Amino acid sequence: MQYATILKSDYSVKKEVNEMISIKKKKPTAPSSKIDTIVVIGNGFDRWQGLNTSYADFQTYYHEHLDEILKKLHIKKRKYVNSDCTIEEWSDVELIYGDPFEPGELDNEFWNNFENSLADIDAERLNLFFGKERSDLKDMRRSLRNAKRILTEAFCGWITTISITEEGAGYRFGDNCVFINFNYTDTLRKRFGVDEMREFHIHGEATDKKSIVFGHNRHPQESETLLATMGGRFGGLYFVDEILYETDKHCQDNIQILCMFLAMNGVMCEEIKDIYVLGQSMSPVDIEYFDFLMRSSKVPSLDNVEEESGELEAEDELDEMDELNQRMQFIIDEIGYHNTANENAANAMERWQQREQAARNEQYSKEFLKMIGNPTKTEQDSVKVAPRTEDAKWHISYFGDTDKEWKETVMKELGCSNYQLYPSIDECISKWKK
Repeated sequence: MQYATILKSDYSVKKEVNEMISIKKKKPTAPSSKIDTIVVIGNGFDRWQGLNTSYADFQTYYHEHLDEILKKLHIKKRKYVNSDCTIEEWSDVELIYGDPFEPGELDNEFWNNFENSLADIDAERLNLFFGKERSDLKDMRRSLRNAKRILTEAFCGWITTISITEEGAGYRFGDNCVFINFNYTDTLRKRFGVDEMREFHIHGEATDKKSIVFGHNRHPQESETLLATMGGRFGGLYFVDEILYETDKHCQDNIQILCMFLAMNGVMCEEIKDIYVLGQSMSPVDIEYFDFLMRSSKVPSLDNVEEESGELEAEDELDEMDELNQRMQFIIDEIGYHNTANENAANAMERWQQREQAARNEQYSKEFLKMIGNPTKTEQDSVKVAPRTEDAKWHISYFGDTDKEWKETVMKELGCSNYQLYPSIDECISKWKK
């Protein structure tokens, strides 16, 4: 298999690795105690601290600043003539994520589930609205890209307006903790005295606009270029396929960078005893991260290893042309018509995505080893630890009965029974109260 067409370039991966390391300006200082606790920080944590970081706040910001954003990006609104001859104007955001034939203000459901909503594009109606001629497709692609540019500018602009005062929060986390922060703010540093070297912003920081990541997690596979060459409605479908890939969070890539951060801090998964989840909804858009943490912090299962090995061996017998046909069918069914693709097509796309990711993971590993210097066998042996004998304990805060039920469901689906739920962040972290 030639991976040239399915990989990020070596430059792209190297750039991401360099950016991750440059965030940490210097080599992390040796911890005063062994790190055995991971603390996961979510949006509810900032809201607990009185910050206006809900998607409802973003919705307000968007409407208040849309005109100035359009002016800055040199994007014009589209004009629509109503049946009574009145004229309305809407941006490409309302057109792409709403009904292009009857555009209007996007509903609260779109904003309340903002990241997931970015995957809900009605490709069939967009194709009908724009048409299939070359000039039509050009207009469609421009509108899709404008929608992405507008939302990116709005989201990043909103994040930078969140101001955090420096004041003591009444808690002091231990030196045995390392932090995975899903927020873009520096709340941990300003109010909890957390060393920036121990904190990893998995989706970027407000102080660095280029680092900010947001989006869905439903389309991590790269777009199928064959669709573009076919033109017509397939060309339109390709442009939707393309924008869905670009607005995906690419969780597995972020997990690779997370692993590098943990390695730089000397974190050994086998030594993690406790995982705290504070104000993180554990929603489907972030579930891959928790699956990774779960698998990394529990006693390995031999059955799982054998099952994964069997899947890889079976791929050697696949017919590449049939696989391509199945992937094309998946895109047509799943994206083009919002139907559920059949099992064969879904499995083919999943295999392709896994191959893309495996190749990228290998690149990340190679680049990281270049950055830190390839360890010798003696050095590798010196960091070996005893195998895990029991699963790490999870401590999870929840907000209300619905959130509690959801998190119980998530933990069950992830196969974890060693956890405790707390009705507030205060109760969850009471042992660190000063």
